[in-house]
Amino acid sequence: MFHRMKSKLLYKYIISYLLIFLIPFLIMSGIIYYNSVSSLRQQIEQSNLSKLEQVKKITDERMNVLETLAARISYDPRLTPYMMSQDYTSGEAIEELKKYKANSPIIDEIFVYYHHDNTLYSSSGSYSIDALLQKKYRFNNWEKEQIERDLHSKLPLVKPAENVIVNNNNDKRVIAYLFPIAPNNPSPYGTVMYFIEEAEIKDLIEDILGEFDGNAYILNGNDEQVAATIHDEEISDEQVASLVNDNKGIDNLDINGKNYSHASVTSDVSGWTFTTIMNTDQFFEKLEQTKRLIIMMLLALFILGFSIAVLLGRRQYKPIRNLFKIISSRHINGYESENELETIQNTVSNVFKDYQTINEAMYLQKPFARDQLLVRLLKGDIKDNQEIETLLDALNVQMRDGPFFVAIVYFESGTFKETNITARDKVFETLSRISLPEVTAYGIDLLYNDAIALVVSIDQGKDNTDKQRHVAISGIQQYIHHKLLMNPTIGVGTLCNEKKLINRSYIEALAAMEYKSINPQGSIIYFDDISLQPERALGYPKEEQIKLVQSLKQGDQIVAEETLRNMFTMLATKNLSIQVSKLIYFDIINTIVKTVTELGLDGYIHNFKQIVDFNSTEQLQAQLQTVIIGVCKAVSDKKESHNDRLRKDIIAYIKQNYDLYELSLEKIAVEFQLSISYISRFIKDQTGVTFTQYLQDLRIAHVKKQLTESDQSIKQIVMEVGYKDVANFTRKFKKIVGITPGQYRTLHK
Repeated sequence: MFHRMKSKLLYKYIISYLLIFLIPFLIMSGIIYYNSVSSLRQQIEQSNLSKLEQVKKITDERMNVLETLAARISYDPRLTPYMMSQDYTSGEAIEELKKYKANSPIIDEIFVYYHHDNTLYSSSGSYSIDALLQKKYRFNNWEKEQIERDLHSKLPLVKPAENVIVNNNNDKRVIAYLFPIAPNNPSPYGTVMYFIEEAEIKDLIEDILGEFDGNAYILNGNDEQVAATIHDEEISDEQVASLVNDNKGIDNLDINGKNYSHASVTSDVSGWTFTTIMNTDQFFEKLEQTKRLIIMMLLALFILGFSIAVLLGRRQYKPIRNLFKIISSRHINGYESENELETIQNTVSNVFKDYQTINEAMYLQKPFARDQLLVRLLKGDIKDNQEIETLLDALNVQMRDGPFFVAIVYFESGTFKETNITARDKVFETLSRISLPEVTAYGIDLLYNDAIALVVSIDQGKDNTDKQRHVAISGIQQYIHHKLLMNPTIGVGTLCNEKKLINRSYIEALAAMEYKSINPQGSIIYFDDISLQPERALGYPKEEQIKLVQSLKQGDQIVAEETLRNMFTMLATKNLSIQVSKLIYFDIINTIVKTVTELGLDGYIHNFKQIVDFNSTEQLQAQLQTVIIGVCKAVSDKKESHNDRLRKDIIAYIKQNYDLYELSLEKIAVEFQLSISYISRFIKDQTGVTFTQYLQDLRIAHVKKQLTESDQSIKQIVMEVGYKDVANFTRKFKKIVGITPGQYRTLHK
């Protein structure tokens, strides 16, 4: 009877596991096979299309950068036609162009051309168009007349890549991108022209497409090749343009009697078309390999699943068989049945009832046993990791996989009084087990009344475990503050990867708590920080050096002198050797000299040899202070001179045109070729009021004058100063002056 039951129950388990495995296996096998085999070609094509989209996106980003640079150049006050044409400012303008060139890695050269001026300004100097073509560049198919027409284009355009001889000795393919300035202006006053090596674009395509055996092309709006990477020489350039025009997206092509897969995308930003053409045979080669691989994989999975089902069935039945044998041999409770599981269930139920009282007593002792185990871990009494795991499982202490560390939570002295046991119990109960995302901590009551130790475990698999520790402690601190409304000081030990090493972290946490007296209440003190020997400070703080440099560049004499004085005072208080002191003083000298040189004010360093050969720190400080005073004054004067000239020009322009209805910040910005924000700030700095307020004051003054000196109607006067809504102006006039224009005329005429 036992053997009959055994075979029936065993087969039931095996069949159950087989069904659980086979049903999803067959469904998933069909789905995987269909999707993997039938859709592989589409996936590869889509992958190529996605890579093309990536090429398009990156290309658009770089074109947008070029457009942004052109816009910035058009509003840069240092790159106006006036600044470019002046000998004493053209050098600064060329340096500025070098900075713009450095903003994009694809720019080989950058040029700025202003209409009615036969000069091209670049980061390497200025050229006439003739000089540029004779000395610098020689194009195969781009003649002077065409270049001049292109430079006067009102729309951005791209000159496809062509062979160019540079400096008479270097032949390369260059793409020219021309952008009229100012942006969105129907009447541009110039053009920014970029030269881009075709190799830069080709490298971008190669890097993104990776192992791609076909051809990739970039065509502009006129179907001209901007750049291309060629692996199949059988496809001619003439065929590409016609094929791309007739076929968009993903499709199949017949070229020279062969089947090709074609993918194409068009940029909304540049209007360029990005396309790939790939021999279809490459797809079928990968398809056959995939078919064989999938069939072998599914067959292996079936054999593995069948074996696992049999193994699990036998494993599932084995403990039932052993228990049933024991019960049958001992006749526990005298209960027998044809169903082994029913027999075992009734037997266990009876045993549970008999020992329920004992289990309850053991449950009451678990907290004490848990605390004892954790205390032993803190002391390092248990050396075997397997023994630790066994004890933790028995006491249901669930730690994470690690690493582990110990934290000491120290409450301010006097928080817990001997008469207030309830409060202390509440704290310990709250901290006895803390479970947060990715963090588990168990509290242990220490011998002294104002501290609790936490054994903390965090999850494995994170790259920066030290950062995890900081996050865990911050979370625990917030948890304590939220639950207990307390802000204790926490000492933290280092991480350990084994539970048997937790005592090391505990000792380190105790050592960290020794520093609680020099840290404010509520601090987190890491042993790592206190264990590091502080390096001896040599020199002055970096922020002082930065402050000195910036104060010189801004011409702020007060801050510069104060910073220099602080640096010398600080060094005087340090106990440094004469050699170290000299090194630091020379560093200060170098900082000032370098800054002055960058400002182009070398002349203010009158006697460099005397500065270097200083006899005392007082002498050095006095000499450097003299340099600082002169440089700050020169920078300030230079700024003031430029501001005066610009202020006079802008204010004069506003006074001459304040009666124009269309006068605005935008119009002034275009007139002076500066940015709107710069004009707005400049007017506010120079006049003390906003542009709107300044314009309004001029118009109100003119209206007042005309009201008292002329017989024109109020409507005519208001219209003359640029207002079209007389009623609105009347309300504004009354709000400012206190009376209406008619009343003002009556009182003052």
